[in-house]
Amino acid sequence: MTRPGTFLLALALCAAGAAAPAHAQSPQIAVERIRGPQGGRLRTLLVRNLENHGLVVVDRSRVEEAARGATGRRRLNDDDDYAIVARELNLKAFIEGRVARVRRNWTLRLTIRNGADGLRLGTVRWTGRTLGALRSVGRNAHRRLRELLALATAPAPPAPRPIEPAPGETPWYRRGTAQQPEAAASGDEDEEESTDAATPPRWSGLRIGLLAGTLRRSMSAEAFVDPTFRTPFTPGAPARETREYRSAGLGHLELGFHAALFPGALLPDPVVPWLGLLVRFRHSAGLSSEGPSCLPAQEPRGAEGRCPTVDVVPIETSQQDLFLGARVDGNLGDDRRGPWVTADLGWGRFSFELAPRDLALLDRTFIVPPLRYDYVHVGAGARYGVHELVQLGARAAYRIGLGLGTEAKSIWGEDSTFTGGFQVGLDLVHYLSYLTDGLFATLSFEFFRFTTKFRGRTQCRTPGPDNLCDPYELWEPWPETDGEITGGIPDPVKDDYLRLSLTVGYELP
Repeated sequence: MTRPGTFLLALALCAAGAAAPAHAQSPQIAVERIRGPQGGRLRTLLVRNLENHGLVVVDRSRVEEAARGATGRRRLNDDDDYAIVARELNLKAFIEGRVARVRRNWTLRLTIRNGADGLRLGTVRWTGRTLGALRSVGRNAHRRLRELLALATAPAPPAPRPIEPAPGETPWYRRGTAQQPEAAASGDEDEEESTDAATPPRWSGLRIGLLAGTLRRSMSAEAFVDPTFRTPFTPGAPARETREYRSAGLGHLELGFHAALFPGALLPDPVVPWLGLLVRFRHSAGLSSEGPSCLPAQEPRGAEGRCPTVDVVPIETSQQDLFLGARVDGNLGDDRRGPWVTADLGWGRFSFELAPRDLALLDRTFIVPPLRYDYVHVGAGARYGVHELVQLGARAAYRIGLGLGTEAKSIWGEDSTFTGGFQVGLDLVHYLSYLTDGLFATLSFEFFRFTTKFRGRTQCRTPGPDNLCDPYELWEPWPETDGEITGGIPDPVKDDYLRLSLTVGYELP
C-alpha cells in the first residue's frame, strides 16, 4: 500500500505532465540561399553545423513556397515579408548570407533576422585570404551565432477575434466612461539601425593584361585620275578608278598589353579609388601585303591596259595602336556585379604603315598610302554582372582627329585632313577566382572607323632639287584645270576595322 505522501507527489507530477505541451519542439530557423562564389557549399556546411547542435532548419523549398503564396515572389524583400512567412511556418529566425571580395580578403556575412518582425538582429562575418578559409563556418557557426539566435523570437499566435456587440449596444470597455477620441497614430516607428554594413564595391588598384586577337581592315576610295597617264593615252574627262585595301579572312594577328593604375585604391582608406591612368598598346604580328607591280621601265602599257610584265610585289607592312589617358571606373552597386560605369579621355595613335619604297613598285591603281591617325579619344561604357563571376559590357567612343601623317599626304594629297572617327565594342568578362584570386579573361568584339578627306597635289616619289619632278614622277598626277585640282578623291574615305581579341589579366586584390 502506498503512503499518502508518495501518492500525492505522483499525482502532482501527473498534473504537471498534463499541463505541459504534448511535445517539446526545438527552435526552427530558415537558412536562405547564400549568394556569391561557393555559396551553395558554404550553406550546406552551415546547415549541417546548426543541426548538429539541435536546431531544426526548415527546408528552403518550404520557405520559397510560403513566400510565393504570401507575396507572389520566391524572394523575401522587406521586413513584413519575413514576418508573414515566419508566422505561417512558425519560424524563430532567418539567416541570410553573401560571399564577396573586400579589398584583399574574402568575406562571408551571415545576417540574423528576427522571425517575429523580420528586423535584423545583427551580422557575423568570416574572413580569409582564400575562399577555402570560409569553410570554417562548418565548425564554428553555432558557437558564433547562438547569442543572436537566442534573441530571436517566433511570431505570437494571432489574437482571438473580439465578440462584436449587438447593434446599438455600447461595448463593455466604453461603459461608464466618457468616450474619448482615439489617439492619433504617432508616426512611423523608428527603424532599427542595421548592424550590417553594405559590402564595399570591389576596387582594384592595378589591373594588367596580355591580349591576342585579329584585326581586319576594309578601305575603299573612288579616285578620278588623268586619262593621259592611262591606256590608251587619250585626253579627256578624268577616268574613275577604285583604290582599296581589304584583309583576308579575319585579318592579321595582333598582340599587346594594357595596364590601369588606380592610386587611390591602393591606400588603406581608399580616396577616389575610381580615378586612374590607362595605357594600352597593340602591334601586328606576321602582317604582310602584296600587289601587282608596274615599273616605269615597263610603260607604256599594252593594248589590254596592263603592264607587259606583271609581278607580285611584297610590301613591308606593320600596324600599331597606342592609347594613353585617364579612366573613371565607378561602381553604382554594392558588390562586384555593379552596375559599373566607365569614362575614358586621352590621346591615341593608330597607324597602318606601308613601306613607300615598296609602294613605288606597284601599279598606280593599287597604291594606298601609309596612314597614321592621331586623335583625342572621348569614350564611355557600362558593364553589369549577370553572375558573380561573369560581366557583360558595352562601350562607345568618339575620336577627334589631330593629324594624319606626312606620308599619307604626300601620296594622296598634301592638303588632306583626318576629320575623326568612332568606336563601339562589346565585352564578356569572366573572373577566374576559382583558379587564383584576381585572375580574369575578357573576350572583346570591336568595330571602329577613321574618316579622312584627301585634297591637294601629290608629291614626288623621289624628290629632286627644290622638290621638283616630272608629272609622271609624282605619286599620282591628279587632273588639273587652270591650276586647280579637278580630280583626286572627292569623297571622304572611310577606313573600317573589325577587331576580335582575348585578354588574360590580373587585378590586384
